[in-house]
Amino acid sequence: MAGQRGQNTQRRSRGQTNGLMSNLLSSKVMQVLLILCILSCVFLFYNFGTSTQTFTKESKAFYRAENHPINVKSDREEQIAGTFEGKQAKAAKDVAQKHADEFKNDYHVLFIFAHKNPKLEKKFTTAFGSMFKHAKFNERETFHLHFVCEKEGKEFVQQYFKEHVSHPKFNLKIHFHDTIKLARQVHPLVQGIQAMLGNDHPYFSETAIFFLSMVLPNIMPENIHRLVQLDLDLKFVTNIRDLWSEFDYFTKDTVIGIGNENQPVYRHLLWQYRNENPNTKVGEPYPAGQPGFNSGVVLLHLDNMRTSSLYNSYMNATNLQRIVQKYHFKGHLGDQDFYTLLAFEHPPLFHVLPCGWNKQLCQWWKDKGYQDIFDQYFDCKSEIKIWHGNCDSSFPE
Repeated sequence: MAGQRGQNTQRRSRGQTNGLMSNLLSSKVMQVLLILCILSCVFLFYNFGTSTQTFTKESKAFYRAENHPINVKSDREEQIAGTFEGKQAKAAKDVAQKHADEFKNDYHVLFIFAHKNPKLEKKFTTAFGSMFKHAKFNERETFHLHFVCEKEGKEFVQQYFKEHVSHPKFNLKIHFHDTIKLARQVHPLVQGIQAMLGNDHPYFSETAIFFLSMVLPNIMPENIHRLVQLDLDLKFVTNIRDLWSEFDYFTKDTVIGIGNENQPVYRHLLWQYRNENPNTKVGEPYPAGQPGFNSGVVLLHLDNMRTSSLYNSYMNATNLQRIVQKYHFKGHLGDQDFYTLLAFEHPPLFHVLPCGWNKQLCQWWKDKGYQDIFDQYFDCKSEIKIWHGNCDSSFPE
């Protein structure tokens, strides 16, 4: 019995020892695992922490792209941009943008102030007093005034602006063109036309300057795309800037905007052609007929004039001679005779301005045998925006 008890005691002792060793072994394993876990955490923290200094290359690139966006061109675009064709395309785009800015924001007007005298000075004062009373342009736009004048005229204009428009409400630039120098440029271009249309009136035959509007595309720099030429005997009752809205009606073939003559001038001058062609609309009142034009207000699309082969073909005196002979025409009114004849043959070259943009007041022809039909030419049913005091007519109050 005593031997059995001893054996049992030894078994219990070995079991306890084995259990204790097993517990100790498990504890050490857990400690090792815990240490490995801690070391792993430390490794991960230092290698994949939030500091930008420890980002991978991809992470850094992604971070920069998110926080510093840039314009990224495709490889194809980059290749094209560096070629000759690419540079040409960019240059063309820059030129087109420059053209668009000039076309949209520059407003050019030209006046001929060739002979300074008290009567003309009075007309000048009326025209510019009324113009600046109503004129408005936005801050991006520039109003350019061109004066064709001699030394005395230039001094008068400068003094007028010094006294009356020293602080304009908008961007204003003034340009002077010497009458004599300009006439020398114009004369070779219109000499043949002047011989056909100007000989009957010494006022126009003495100088080519009154045919200026016809050749302004050749005279003015190419950065002037549109220009309005005006007589001095005008009175404005609206913002002159609004006149440019008429350019919106031009097509690619339209070169000039101009108003109808408000008297039966061309009915009278074309009497022979009208007798030979009793059904013609030439010389008849508007809108059914073609009464001819008045050049007191002329809108010149210089770009279209430069590129129109049809318009420029009539700068050749031989071609013009054909229609002069066709209509048995003898001119005396300078450029407006040229435009009138050309419109008889090619109306699409012209945009006819509403009569309110050039309401002429002269009634010289009313008592010259045209009393019965005069009002068909003279009456204007559109809103008056510019009065034209031709024949030294008085303006309405």
